[in-house]
Amino acid sequence: MLLLTKSANKTPWKLILTTEAFSSLANQFMQILLPWYILSTTGSILWTGIVGFCSLLPNVFSSLFGAQVIDRFGRSKVMFGCEVSQLILIGAITALVFAGQDAPWLVGGLIFASSVFDAPGQLARTALSPTFSRYADVPLSKTSGMIEAFDGVMSVAGPLLCGLVIAYMGLLGAWVVCTAFCVVIVILCLLMFTNRKPRVLRPSVSFKEAFSNMWGDEILKETVLFTLPTFLLGQAWELVLLPSYIYEKGFDSVYFGLLGGAFGLGAFGGALFFAAAAKRFTFFTLLSVNYAGYLLSVLVLLLNLPKAAVLAATVFCGVPFGAFGAMVISIILLRTPEALRSKTLGLFATASYTVESVCVLGMACCIHWAGLYVTLCAVSGIFAILILISLLGRKHNDFWTVVTAKNK
Repeated sequence: MLLLTKSANKTPWKLILTTEAFSSLANQFMQILLPWYILSTTGSILWTGIVGFCSLLPNVFSSLFGAQVIDRFGRSKVMFGCEVSQLILIGAITALVFAGQDAPWLVGGLIFASSVFDAPGQLARTALSPTFSRYADVPLSKTSGMIEAFDGVMSVAGPLLCGLVIAYMGLLGAWVVCTAFCVVIVILCLLMFTNRKPRVLRPSVSFKEAFSNMWGDEILKETVLFTLPTFLLGQAWELVLLPSYIYEKGFDSVYFGLLGGAFGLGAFGGALFFAAAAKRFTFFTLLSVNYAGYLLSVLVLLLNLPKAAVLAATVFCGVPFGAFGAMVISIILLRTPEALRSKTLGLFATASYTVESVCVLGMACCIHWAGLYVTLCAVSGIFAILILISLLGRKHNDFWTVVTAKNK
């Protein structure tokens, strides 16, 4: 944790928010760069899905061992070490592109290695947020909402910037810019690391204890179970469906960036509203609207609509996503004892990355063999069913209402 004084007790809180913002910018930039790079160099949707799968698969396992490492060495050390490792690996990809040795399998391997450090670094920052919120005397729901809002802003800025950079500077220029973002993130983490106050690490808890706590808490368990289906279309929308749609329609990288930015703009609005008025939300209403937003985001690709209509609908789809993401993280953190937070977040991340990685590869294969139209129809059917399930699953004691009442 960071060294605090009464006159600067919000410093660590501001630093971690800034780090989250730049980390989100780099991730969103990469969400456009990686699939566009693979499509541009191979012309293969299947290769795009394989490399996207490589970017997600390590997170399934690193979320588990990352939580173990965080408990052993501390959150700040793990965060800094992971960001330095990612800088080295992304820099290596940039060097390969510059040297003309950028074979897709080689880039995929380096992305795989980089992703090993992605989840532990993110887990460490998330685990720090309740402590820093307490030091700054800021409600955790506000911190979670602001983090999601920053994600929303960067979900607009990252794709737009990447689309423009690719259009005017080329793929090499885009990789250089991505590397520069990683340098900034490392500097920010270094500021937190060098200003930290050493603390006595508590005895590490087991994953069994974390799982038993999560499974034994009905609210926590069902929150996770209702949330996992949203990851069916998480990374798959950005890494597979959108690139396939853009490639099949013959659109350029700028429109690709605009679509990604449109969703981020909506997510920013939803997260900001949650940060300002968290008590006005209920879990199941937001869950149903979130499922409906995912369904609409697929339907607008399925129908032959004008670009402006697709962009407007995509903005609308992002609104519930931003608010719901902030709510879920808040529920997990508020319902979990501090000693179990890292492990619980690791379990949740592992489950979500498992769903995402399987869906990225599965959708790429489905598009490759059955076509984009059939894949979009299948995904639409799945989310229509999920909307019905969420409507039937409503309870008198709403999850979010119970959690906020307990933590007043």
